[in-house]
Amino acid sequence: MVARHPVTHRSRRYLLRDPDGDEMVARLAGSQGWETVVDIPAKRFGSEPGRVSWEMYPGIFLTCVRDRKLHTSYLLVTSRITDGLGSYETWITASGLSFFTDADLIRAVEGSNNPKEKCRALVRAGIGAPLNPDNRYSRVFIESVNDASPDVRKSAIKAIGYTEWPPFQELLDAISQQDPDGSVRSLAKRMSAAFDEAEVGDE
Repeated sequence: MVARHPVTHRSRRYLLRDPDGDEMVARLAGSQGWETVVDIPAKRFGSEPGRVSWEMYPGIFLTCVRDRKLHTSYLLVTSRITDGLGSYETWITASGLSFFTDADLIRAVEGSNNPKEKCRALVRAGIGAPLNPDNRYSRVFIESVNDASPDVRKSAIKAIGYTEWPPFQELLDAISQQDPDGSVRSLAKRMSAAFDEAEVGDE
């Protein structure tokens, strides 16, 4: 019998308007007296994001991720003991920090002028998407998996992977069979397998 990993509950991810805003987050967390439990610096060169986590309350963690490749920093709350994260998530929205809105993230995808810009905007939108399926995001992701550029299609798949929305599983399976580009098919297949492994959609 395969052992299941403990379920980690999370809030949605909040993307900071200032990609270097992680320093402000650290100061705010310090002012609360929260203990730092993880501190992995972002690498100046390379794609590995940095990550800092503070324990807000026993078993409740605030994490700030800084991704230099995407020029993005974001916050989220996680816990393995409860899915009732609303009151802790409220701290994020009341912190005085400035975050991208849903409209901002979607507009960035729709207003992209070239494939490279659109790729980045898609992944950022996937990271910042709400926990539950949202038609505004679904529309731009579905349009993008039909883009002429294989790179854009792959970025749309990555965005879908970040959302972890169960309705996308069927789309991933279709892409893994039908996309004309082998690397796109392969990524869709791996993402679908990741959904299975994470038991996305299972109660």
